[in-house]
Amino acid sequence: MPAMRPARRATAKRASQPRGRPRSAPRRADSHAWTMKLGAWAHARMRAAQHDGVTRHVLMGATLASVVAILLILATGLGFVDALGRGISSGAASSARAMGLSVRTVSVQAPLSYELNAYQRAQAQAIAGIVPDDIMFSVDPSEIQARVAVLPWVESVMVRRLWPDQIQIVITPRAASALWQQNGKLTFIDSAGRTLGPAKVTSAQGLALVMGPNAGPAAPALFAALGSYQLVATRTSAAIYVGNRRWSLRMRSGGEILLPEADVAGALARLEQLQISHKLLDRPYARLDMRTPGTLILRPLSPSPTTEVLSVNAPQSAGKSARGV
Repeated sequence: MPAMRPARRATAKRASQPRGRPRSAPRRADSHAWTMKLGAWAHARMRAAQHDGVTRHVLMGATLASVVAILLILATGLGFVDALGRGISSGAASSARAMGLSVRTVSVQAPLSYELNAYQRAQAQAIAGIVPDDIMFSVDPSEIQARVAVLPWVESVMVRRLWPDQIQIVITPRAASALWQQNGKLTFIDSAGRTLGPAKVTSAQGLALVMGPNAGPAAPALFAALGSYQLVATRTSAAIYVGNRRWSLRMRSGGEILLPEADVAGALARLEQLQISHKLLDRPYARLDMRTPGTLILRPLSPSPTTEVLSVNAPQSAGKSARGV
């Protein structure tokens, strides 16, 4: 009898597992789920923008502009703009110009209650050395401020960048106290004798006038002396510096007073006293010569002028002689 093979036991089929997470399984908590969704949305938008050329360019331009603006704000706040300007490459410079970050306007102005003339504006702009169309990053306000500050008529200066394309230079000028006439040209000078730039007769009303070579630098000492003798100062129209040694005063009456080389204050004091006691400066005269110590040589106005020597050490006798002029 043939041997019988044991019957194979039928294997039970494994039930196929459904794809995906079972409905009964709880969802996994994910703290970054919103980030993943946002990233998926942005990715989808970018893929859609690839099929739309206009949308893609607008999106890329807006993104680039936002990044540049953020970097610019951070660099300005942290003081990195100057260093960036020195190390910027030509390619980056071209990109900055394309984005409108190049110098278009350089304004030179004064604070309220001050005024700059055309010569001062042009001189400040020239010495500032700002090249048109230069990129804003390469403009160093501190360097420009140092250049402009060396101008003799500048009291103080402030330089700032007004983004995206303007440089502003605000200058406080020194106050003019007198005019200096030399070789037929008028120049403003301040109380220290520094030149402040060319002047016009129409813009120089009410200022004292000094004349002659080196009169400008020598004027402060004379002004200091005249400041104590207002009766003489208010009658003076101009001061002439003679031979780099002494002054002659041209009076409003037309006369001339020759001051000594030394002790100018003493001579002015004697003139002030004679004016108080005998109104000497109000009388017609061509010249009062005070160069000789202790005397006053008076030349009156007349068809045949006669020179008269008066003693200024005795004001009473000098006054009596002057009354006959």
